[in-house]
Amino acid sequence: MNSEKLNSWLTLAANVGVVIGLGLLVYELRESQNLAETDAAVRKLDQMQEAFVEMAVSESLPAIRVKALTEGVASLDPVELHRLNMWERSVMLRMSSQYVEFERGYLDKATADGIVNSAAGFLPYWKELGIELGYSGFDNAVRQAAGEENAR
Repeated sequence: MNSEKLNSWLTLAANVGVVIGLGLLVYELRESQNLAETDAAVRKLDQMQEAFVEMAVSESLPAIRVKALTEGVASLDPVELHRLNMWERSVMLRMSSQYVEFERGYLDKATADGIVNSAAGFLPYWKELGIELGYSGFDNAVRQAAGEENAR
């Protein structure tokens, strides 16, 4: 009888240990998710800050962008057009990268909507520069936000 009682107590202790272990696992997973979300948000802000600083300290990029927006892309010489095209492609890639973080659950919907709506506003300008969207989730969301018929 003592061995049955001991066995019952050991089984109870093992079950309590399993429950405690599962609780700790859930806690660790939640903390890991929170850390990933925070990291994505900070990375997004860092990318934006770097872009703003790069534009601010550039000798010619602000003037090229203002010229393109006020006088049209056709007013740019080939070097200006190339520099602006590379800049706008990097803007699009940054936005697309941030949207991927939203799709993976690391950025909130309001942030993703802001990114998509900003990109939809740039879409005519990007098209004038010869920059076309691909077929990723970001690209399709931008087309839809811009009201394009071929949005998926």
